[in-house]
Amino acid sequence: MAEQVRTLLVVDPSGLERMVPLDRDVFTLGRDPSCTIRIDSPYVSRQHARIELGPGGPVFVDLGSRNGSLVDGQRVQGVVPLAPGSVIRIADVTIRCLAEGPAEPTTRVFALPAAEGEAPDDRLRLDVQNHEVWTGARRLERRLSSQEFELLRLLYENRDRVCSSQELGDAIWGVGNWDRDMLHRLVYRLKRKLEPDPEKPRYIQTVPWIGYRVTP
Repeated sequence: MAEQVRTLLVVDPSGLERMVPLDRDVFTLGRDPSCTIRIDSPYVSRQHARIELGPGGPVFVDLGSRNGSLVDGQRVQGVVPLAPGSVIRIADVTIRCLAEGPAEPTTRVFALPAAEGEAPDDRLRLDVQNHEVWTGARRLERRLSSQEFELLRLLYENRDRVCSSQELGDAIWGVGNWDRDMLHRLVYRLKRKLEPDPEKPRYIQTVPWIGYRVTP
């Protein structure tokens, strides 16, 4: 019997990965918050596409989206069967069809690449599902608050640039609900828990008058 698709590996433009088990009859994909797999992009329709599980395996259906979808490099017209190895492209998101199931379907682990010539022992990893932070093989013993963890996640997801204080504050507390002292205190608490030496931070760098960034 031919192998069937059991899992979708969703990879966003920043390289973050999400494993989604095919454990229901219908999956919706799109920008709408109600979608099973939500894709937050202006190039994605609110109800963009659907994956249906049938007796012959899963199939992909584009729901008349404005910018279309690709399966294995071909624009989708009608119903397209999916098999292990199939690659779906919706805007700048890639979805790979896998035969194996994930050991922990909802766990997302993000790893910072080691700098050139640097031993990888102190690389930063975030386990979003379990709300854990790892530096190399060591799990951070001091658990982060939800706001501290969210700050670290935002910085990591935008690691290729400096995050302004404005965007960080708006994302964590909401527009108009914060001030720079609140953000400064949050960064201070995060550094105290994360950095081996908070006075000489390894991971979180302050960019004067602009904001903050994560440095590999």
